[in-house]
Amino acid sequence: MRLNLQILTNAITEYRSEGMELMSRLGKKFGYDINNQEEYEEFISRSNTKVPRSGKLSERVNYAFHGGECGFHKRKTQQNVEVILINPPKFGKIDAWFLKEFLDSTDKYKEMSKELDWQELKPMINELYRTGQVEDIK
Repeated sequence: MRLNLQILTNAITEYRSEGMELMSRLGKKFGYDINNQEEYEEFISRSNTKVPRSGKLSERVNYAFHGGECGFHKRKTQQNVEVILINPPKFGKIDAWFLKEFLDSTDKYKEMSKELDWQELKPMINELYRTGQVEDIK
């Protein structure tokens, strides 16, 4: 089966949900409420010595802040979720490269995405934005 717009819509919904959940858990681990803008800004600040730039969220999940993102890697499933650190607490900005990484590392999508180049996702994502099937978060 080939990746189509309906499957991609479902994948984006899942990707966004995973990112929101992982960021919320990471904030809580270090005592931050990411729903509070001041706490969130302190939480993600590079100068915040209370939050290591990389480490373990849990025994199953690693995290690493890098640039304007936070990457999560689930060790058991090998799934990767990248969260672009804007628009908290919903986040949800879609980057085709990071979405491709998620698709390739998620069991139910990897067969459909393996032949797809990340640049082929850009027009598909734009079509979902244009038709309103997926909210464009900037």
